[in-house]
Amino acid sequence: MSLVDDLLVILSSYSQGYRLMRARGRGSVRRPEVRRMERFAHASEATIQVTLSRLKKKGLVQGSGGIWKITAAGLLHVRRKQHAPPAHSRKSHAMGPKNMIIAFDIPEKDKRKRNWLRIELVCLGFEMLQKSVWFGPAPLPQAFIASLEKLRIIPFVKFFEVREADII
Repeated sequence: MSLVDDLLVILSSYSQGYRLMRARGRGSVRRPEVRRMERFAHASEATIQVTLSRLKKKGLVQGSGGIWKITAAGLLHVRRKQHAPPAHSRKSHAMGPKNMIIAFDIPEKDKRKRNWLRIELVCLGFEMLQKSVWFGPAPLPQAFIASLEKLRIIPFVKFFEVREADII
């Protein structure tokens, strides 16, 4: 997770002031939620303040007087991130013959979904021919297709099955 994600998760489960949260992250006060805080404890104060300011501009947090709270939009953002479709397994699927080309043109506004798709294709045993053209085994797992539909990116993805005779 990124610093932004860590901050949002911590603020969603932490109701006290930001300064006490940072003190716990540095280890001066111990509690179970400290594990996540330790990951960003090494970030500079300036980095944290800039990140919180950006989150405030996006409407994900609100703060005044050193007390930061997550907004409803921030909670929704956290829930979406935590319930992202899982990475698909390479087992058995990646060992099959490579006979499928996947090409996609996902809009820039869906950059994270596009990056997710690239990671999934690697996990499925695909090789990159170009950034948006991949070659790998078929058939694709139903769970993968369901994830594409859930993310609403299936209209931007094209599947081509090829035979060895088709390849020059």
